[in-house]
Amino acid sequence: FEAGDKGTLFLDEIGEINANTQVHLLRALEEKKITRVGGNEEINVDVRIIAATNRNLKASINQGKFREDLYYRLNVVTIDLPPLKDRMEDILPLAEHFLKKYAEENNKRIKNFSDDVVEFMLNYSWPGNVRELENMIERGVILTKNTAITLDELPQDIIHPTPVEGKTVEAVTRNHIINVLEETKGNISKAANILGIRRMTLYNKLKKYNYTVNKLDA
Repeated sequence: FEAGDKGTLFLDEIGEINANTQVHLLRALEEKKITRVGGNEEINVDVRIIAATNRNLKASINQGKFREDLYYRLNVVTIDLPPLKDRMEDILPLAEHFLKKYAEENNKRIKNFSDDVVEFMLNYSWPGNVRELENMIERGVILTKNTAITLDELPQDIIHPTPVEGKTVEAVTRNHIINVLEETKGNISKAANILGIRRMTLYNKLKKYNYTVNKLDA
């Protein structure tokens, strides 16, 4: 907050912060004052807040997990952003943006994607949303030796998932996550980075799938 004085702070995954942090955040927003950890001096701050979450905060309020006063303090203007799978028209423009970005960073002359990669991107469910798309494009740029990214450069466990009759999208997503965890030997940080999601989001998915973190080397 002190470093962001007179500017804008982006608070991602706001629904994951604990009760104590919520109290401090509310005070900073209402009184425009903070106190450094271990200090006594009050410091004036004036920041604009943009907060994001994939949680239903009203449900969290009802469950006693999120402060109602903080919710209404933050909820001035709300923008609902659908998951990437529901924004098909955004996939290719985003992919082209990331392709240009990472091709320049890696000093490579990569012009486009093969037709089967385009088809895959438009049909994949993208459980990790934009972060997963970006990470996949970065991986493709690094691995390819051609002027176009092909399916060979993409994660093979999502390109060719094990066929199971009646398998749902949720089941495919679960298997992909577990495969990535096995590939990273249970390293949560590495797995979350590959999947293009945050650690807390990965923990929540593992809890949902009854795949406990105790089984992993986080």
